[in-house]
Amino acid sequence: MEKRRISTLSNLAIILFLLLCLRLFDLQVLHHQFYQKKSMEQHKRIIRLAAQRGDIFDRGENILVTSLDTYSVYEYRRGWLGRKLSLAEAQQLQAANPKKISILKEKKRVYPKDQLASQLIGFVGMDNQGLSGIELSMEEYLRGREGRVITEGDPEGRELYGAEREKEDSSDGMNITLTIDENIQYVAEREISKQVEKSKAASGTLIVMDAKTGEILALASKPDFNPNFYQKASRQLWHPRFLNPYEPGSTFKVITTAAGLEEGVIKTDTLLEALDSITVGGKVIENSHKIHWPGKQITVSRMLGESINTGAVQIGLKLGPEKFYKHIKAFGLGEKIGSGMAGESKGIVNNWRDWYKPDVAMIAFGQSIAVTPLQLLSAFSAFTNHGIMLKPYLVKKIESLDGRFVKVFLDEERGRAISDRVASEIKELMRDVVINGSGRRARMKEFGVGGKTGTAQKAAPGGRGYLKGHYIASFIGFAPFKDPRLIGLVIVDDPKGGYWGETVCGPVFKEVIGYALRYLNVKPDML
Repeated sequence: MEKRRISTLSNLAIILFLLLCLRLFDLQVLHHQFYQKKSMEQHKRIIRLAAQRGDIFDRGENILVTSLDTYSVYEYRRGWLGRKLSLAEAQQLQAANPKKISILKEKKRVYPKDQLASQLIGFVGMDNQGLSGIELSMEEYLRGREGRVITEGDPEGRELYGAEREKEDSSDGMNITLTIDENIQYVAEREISKQVEKSKAASGTLIVMDAKTGEILALASKPDFNPNFYQKASRQLWHPRFLNPYEPGSTFKVITTAAGLEEGVIKTDTLLEALDSITVGGKVIENSHKIHWPGKQITVSRMLGESINTGAVQIGLKLGPEKFYKHIKAFGLGEKIGSGMAGESKGIVNNWRDWYKPDVAMIAFGQSIAVTPLQLLSAFSAFTNHGIMLKPYLVKKIESLDGRFVKVFLDEERGRAISDRVASEIKELMRDVVINGSGRRARMKEFGVGGKTGTAQKAAPGGRGYLKGHYIASFIGFAPFKDPRLIGLVIVDDPKGGYWGETVCGPVFKEVIGYALRYLNVKPDML
């Protein structure tokens, strides 16, 4: 009995010993690397070294965005106690428990011009990652690469005395120079803001483009937000409004007329029927205002000058859906500009085979079609550039802090939209609009102006017709007339009271473009 007990205990001891050996073999041989790595990770402490995010400048090297040193406080097991504080604030928090609370230097993004060009510039998150605007679209250039110090720490996360350090250096981000001019931008924001407030509108957008290069000199959008405190603003204000599509209304009559002239279905001396209404595909189309007809017919110039819907419809019908669509596409509509900005729309241009019967008529005066402001500016650049469209662009240069890497953005053509002859004819027609027609409020003493007003009913959400009593007013034009230097587009969304492009947008165009031409020392052509 005693011998059996001893034998059993001996066998059990042998089994336990073998199990122990197997476990040791598993730990030290089979899974040695796994447990060694886990042990190292428990002792490893990583200290992050913030990268210097690149600055953003206007075209005159005025700083629009930069980064400053700040201090963040953390405690082992409890995480962050405070982020991006002043040194005094950080030290005050650390004083509660100096042995367990540490301070880490971090970079904080600051916007010294506050709201200036905020929808274009955008903002970054708490960890300096771009979240909107240029900050997001140029993230790969701006952000740089975060560095690290890898060392050993005790169970409470404190670095061990004499521990070896492995350092991975950070690399700085690159600086971005925009095409925007700070002074023109300021005036553009001031004037569009005044008009939005005066007309109690939902919003307003004003863009100034160099007619010779495609560079955007000002891009104002109100209401906007302060990127230093972006959390306090509605998320709807974060998205750049100029990337969104809208129905251009009567400004599109210029595109319709250009297509008709190019296709040869009309000439500048063609006479159109004087009609109060016209029915197409069962839809009755009327003029937006009372027309005092000079007779039974009107000229193409008068159709544009008085913005007569029924006249534009006649040109659309002469073109027919297929040819009309071909010319719309030739103006680059329905395709993204390629601004590089996140969220850019390509607009809404349905294939002509998918048009309903009234669409050819509706599109003729700028409804049942949607474009972005940048698309419309590009299309109208054909009229000031001998029929060739320019690509609007926002970034002028990307440069590393040491100056070893420089990427310069050059002027770019988007293709020929119309012939030089038609471009010249349209220029003359647009000048008549300003001299004798609905664009009179945009007229300047020193500079000749060509332009076109627009007043479009707002489309209802979900494509369910149009909202009664709600409009988008606009004006697009160029100056000086003889040698155009600037193209400007003013859009006011849902103004109350007066809603005509002539009265709401024309004076804003005159004020901003007039200032910009004088600021740029452009030679007057009306003296």
